[in-house]
Amino acid sequence: MMFYERSKNPPSFSLNLKEWLLILLLGMSVSDSLAQNEDYRRSVITDPAISRRCSALIGQRQQKIDHKQKIQSLLERSKRLLKLTPPERKTLLTKLAKNRKQLKRELKLTQNQIQNKEENIIRKGCPGITL
Repeated sequence: MMFYERSKNPPSFSLNLKEWLLILLLGMSVSDSLAQNEDYRRSVITDPAISRRCSALIGQRQQKIDHKQKIQSLLERSKRLLKLTPPERKTLLTKLAKNRKQLKRELKLTQNQIQNKEENIIRKGCPGITL
Protein backbone atom coordinates (compact mmCIF):
# COMPACT_ATOMS: atom_id res chain seq x y z
CA MET A 1 0.00 0.00 0.00
CA MET A 2 1.19 3.46 -0.74
CA PHE A 3 0.74 6.10 1.87
CA TYR A 4 0.16 9.70 1.05
CA GLU A 5 3.24 11.74 1.84
CA ARG A 6 3.34 15.49 2.27
CA SER A 7 6.19 15.94 -0.10
CA LYS A 8 4.30 14.45 -3.03
CA ASN A 9 1.58 16.26 -4.86
CA PRO A 10 -1.93 15.26 -3.80
CA PRO A 11 -3.85 13.18 -6.34
CA SER A 12 -5.90 15.26 -8.75
CA PHE A 13 -9.59 14.71 -9.15
CA SER A 14 -10.18 16.44 -12.42
CA LEU A 15 -13.15 15.49 -14.51
CA ASN A 16 -13.18 15.65 -18.26
CA LEU A 17 -15.97 17.22 -20.30
CA LYS A 18 -17.87 13.95 -20.86
CA GLU A 19 -18.00 13.23 -17.13
CA TRP A 20 -19.26 16.76 -16.37
CA LEU A 21 -21.98 16.42 -18.97
CA LEU A 22 -23.01 13.03 -17.60
CA ILE A 23 -23.29 14.44 -14.07
CA LEU A 24 -25.25 17.43 -15.35
CA LEU A 25 -27.69 15.25 -17.31
CA LEU A 26 -28.24 12.94 -14.34
CA GLY A 27 -28.96 15.92 -12.11
CA MET A 28 -31.46 17.30 -14.60
CA SER A 29 -33.27 13.97 -14.99
CA VAL A 30 -33.59 13.59 -11.22
CA SER A 31 -35.01 17.09 -10.90
CA ASP A 32 -37.48 16.38 -13.75
CA SER A 33 -38.71 13.20 -12.08
CA LEU A 34 -39.20 15.06 -8.78
CA ALA A 35 -41.21 17.72 -10.60
CA GLN A 36 -43.39 15.04 -12.22
CA ASN A 37 -44.07 13.47 -8.80
CA GLU A 38 -45.14 16.87 -7.48
CA ASP A 39 -47.51 17.35 -10.46
CA TYR A 40 -49.01 13.91 -9.79
CA ARG A 41 -49.62 14.78 -6.14
CA ARG A 42 -51.46 17.93 -7.15
CA SER A 43 -53.61 16.06 -9.69
CA VAL A 44 -54.79 13.36 -7.24
CA ILE A 45 -58.33 13.93 -6.00
CA THR A 46 -58.25 15.22 -2.44
CA ASP A 47 -61.86 16.30 -2.07
CA PRO A 48 -62.76 16.01 1.63
CA ALA A 49 -66.20 14.57 0.82
CA ILE A 50 -64.62 11.74 -1.15
CA SER A 51 -62.10 11.12 1.61
CA ARG A 52 -64.84 10.96 4.26
CA ARG A 53 -66.97 8.63 2.14
CA CYS A 54 -64.01 6.37 1.40
CA SER A 55 -62.90 6.26 5.02
CA ALA A 56 -66.49 5.40 6.04
CA LEU A 57 -66.61 2.57 3.48
CA ILE A 58 -63.23 1.26 4.59
CA GLY A 59 -64.35 1.44 8.22
CA GLN A 60 -67.49 -0.57 7.46
CA ARG A 61 -65.40 -3.15 5.63
CA GLN A 62 -63.04 -3.42 8.59
CA GLN A 63 -66.00 -3.96 10.95
CA LYS A 64 -67.21 -6.81 8.75
CA ILE A 65 -63.74 -8.34 8.70
CA ASP A 66 -63.60 -8.17 12.49
CA HIS A 67 -67.04 -9.79 12.67
CA LYS A 68 -65.87 -12.55 10.30
CA GLN A 69 -62.89 -13.27 12.53
CA LYS A 70 -65.15 -13.53 15.58
CA ILE A 71 -67.43 -15.97 13.77
CA GLN A 72 -64.44 -18.06 12.71
CA SER A 73 -63.19 -18.24 16.29
CA LEU A 74 -66.68 -19.25 17.46
CA LEU A 75 -66.75 -21.98 14.81
CA GLU A 76 -63.42 -23.32 16.07
CA ARG A 77 -64.72 -23.26 19.62
CA SER A 78 -67.91 -25.03 18.56
CA LYS A 79 -65.90 -27.69 16.75
CA ARG A 80 -63.79 -28.30 19.83
CA LEU A 81 -66.89 -28.51 22.05
CA LEU A 82 -68.51 -31.02 19.71
CA LYS A 83 -65.43 -33.24 20.00
CA LEU A 84 -65.32 -32.97 23.79
CA THR A 85 -69.04 -33.51 24.43
CA PRO A 86 -69.89 -37.09 25.40
CA PRO A 87 -72.34 -38.88 23.09
CA GLU A 88 -74.76 -39.43 25.99
CA ARG A 89 -75.62 -35.71 26.05
CA LYS A 90 -77.79 -35.78 22.95
CA THR A 91 -79.65 -32.51 23.52
CA LEU A 92 -76.39 -30.63 24.02
CA LEU A 93 -74.96 -32.20 20.85
CA THR A 94 -78.00 -31.17 18.81
CA LYS A 95 -77.86 -27.61 20.17
CA LEU A 96 -74.14 -27.40 19.37
CA ALA A 97 -74.72 -28.75 15.86
CA LYS A 98 -77.56 -26.27 15.30
CA ASN A 99 -75.42 -23.42 16.61
CA ARG A 100 -72.55 -24.46 14.33
CA LYS A 101 -74.88 -24.53 11.32
CA GLN A 102 -76.13 -21.01 12.11
CA LEU A 103 -72.54 -19.77 12.51
CA LYS A 104 -71.62 -21.22 9.11
CA ARG A 105 -74.57 -19.42 7.51
CA GLU A 106 -73.61 -16.17 9.19
CA LEU A 107 -70.00 -16.61 8.07
CA LYS A 108 -71.11 -17.02 4.44
CA LEU A 109 -73.33 -13.94 4.73
CA THR A 110 -70.50 -11.91 6.24
CA GLN A 111 -68.09 -13.01 3.51
CA ASN A 112 -70.61 -11.90 0.88
CA GLN A 113 -71.03 -8.56 2.66
CA ILE A 114 -67.25 -8.05 2.77
CA GLN A 115 -67.02 -8.75 -0.96
CA ASN A 116 -69.87 -6.30 -1.57
CA LYS A 117 -68.11 -3.62 0.52
CA GLU A 118 -64.87 -4.13 -1.42
CA GLU A 119 -66.72 -3.81 -4.74
CA ASN A 120 -68.42 -0.63 -3.51
CA ILE A 121 -65.09 0.84 -2.48
CA ILE A 122 -63.67 0.14 -5.92
CA ARG A 123 -66.82 1.39 -7.69
CA LYS A 124 -66.83 4.65 -5.71
CA GLY A 125 -63.30 5.29 -6.93
CA CYS A 126 -61.46 5.73 -3.68
CA PRO A 127 -57.96 7.03 -4.47
CA GLY A 128 -54.98 4.99 -3.36
CA ILE A 129 -57.00 2.00 -2.12
CA THR A 130 -55.23 -1.17 -1.11
CA LEU A 131 -57.45 -4.10 -0.21
